[in-house]
Amino acid sequence: MNNYFPHDSNSRNSDKLLPVRMKYGAEGYGIYFMILERLREEKNYMSVKDYNMLAFDLRVDTSKLKAIVEDFGLFAFTEDGECFYSEGFNKRMEIMEEKSRKKSEAGKKGAAKRWQKNSSAIAEPLAKDSEANAVAKEKNSNKTKPNKTKEKENKINSRSSNSNLSQLIDFYENNFGKMPPLVLDDLNYAYNDYGYELTLEAMKRAVRQQKNFRTALNILDYWSRNGVKTLADAEAESKAFNQRKKQAVTENKVSPKAGRNVPEWTDEGRLIKAGVDTTGMTQNEMYKLAGEMGLHDA
Repeated sequence: MNNYFPHDSNSRNSDKLLPVRMKYGAEGYGIYFMILERLREEKNYMSVKDYNMLAFDLRVDTSKLKAIVEDFGLFAFTEDGECFYSEGFNKRMEIMEEKSRKKSEAGKKGAAKRWQKNSSAIAEPLAKDSEANAVAKEKNSNKTKPNKTKEKENKINSRSSNSNLSQLIDFYENNFGKMPPLVLDDLNYAYNDYGYELTLEAMKRAVRQQKNFRTALNILDYWSRNGVKTLADAEAESKAFNQRKKQAVTENKVSPKAGRNVPEWTDEGRLIKAGVDTTGMTQNEMYKLAGEMGLHDA
């Protein structure tokens, strides 16, 4: 059951899946749920946007798979346009993880009660040894005094670190809802890897975009790959991104290439429609630029 995920019995009649069935029939419906199965197996429930690889794995037509991912509003994309995920799927997984957490907590409470009951049976023999242990501790107490200052400093640093993490948890629950245990692990890793300020800023940006916490993790991953280590770096990267987007639209406006009928759903077609001259650009360059301009979501 580790790879289980919820599937609503009336999914076929949802507003977003009906158009898929109308255009691609049961095949399109099957492709969609095979994609969800792959997302369930991926870290952060997110997949790299490599349509050829995905189509080969699922043994389906690449153009159909690409259309289902991009054209029906079923999936969202990371800020850099390199990965995609399902917001609805992530929400269902969070609910499932929360139920799992409650079951785990109930099991721990039951184990604690059993341990308490068993420990009372051996309490009397241990009491006889307590006096001898007390004498030994008194003799060794002088040896540990020099370490008390260091222990105090460690406790202060620990309280400061815990305070920052607590603030991040409070921000999450105030903006995204109750935190499942697996999300707490992700938040703790993010805090340790990126620090308090960058983690909080990524969460704020996800909230402003009306996205979920996984968008914040995607933002942090994007920053990491682009050398962003401070808030100042993050602001500089945002300005550079906006400048690249502006230049691509305003400085390279040309009419569509003559003699070529480029489909609008391709990266090249979307760039041309946005007024970008794609002459001399490689497929990879067009893919990255379309992602930066947010055209993958169009």
